[in-house]
Amino acid sequence: MKTSLKAIITVLAVFAPFIMVAYAIAQGPDPMSTLQRFEGFDWMWLIFLGAMMVGTYYFLAVYLADEDAIAEDFVRLDKDHDGFITREDASAWQQLAKVFDSFDMDRDGRISRIEFEEFEHSLAR
Repeated sequence: MKTSLKAIITVLAVFAPFIMVAYAIAQGPDPMSTLQRFEGFDWMWLIFLGAMMVGTYYFLAVYLADEDAIAEDFVRLDKDHDGFITREDASAWQQLAKVFDSFDMDRDGRISRIEFEEFEHSLAR
């Protein structure tokens, strides 16, 4: 079973703050008294740190998963593996075939990887 990058990073995002705080507290001279001295304001900062880490990891997971999907789509469409999608290659994806000319920025009859990424990002809008 293939585990997705998004799932792994999401799990890390959930547990990383707890692991980090536990490690930081355990490194102190008396971990239990340190934990008992925490008051509301101290916990708020730990919760804020955890929320920031979850947000950052989740953003990265979504971004990286999108980039992987774009790369897979490009490789799938680039039949001759020359690094470009021709009009013939684009006919396999109806949406791309309809707007091929508008994303062929240099008008060479081929869509490069960068031009294809622009097309993919336009679908999300």
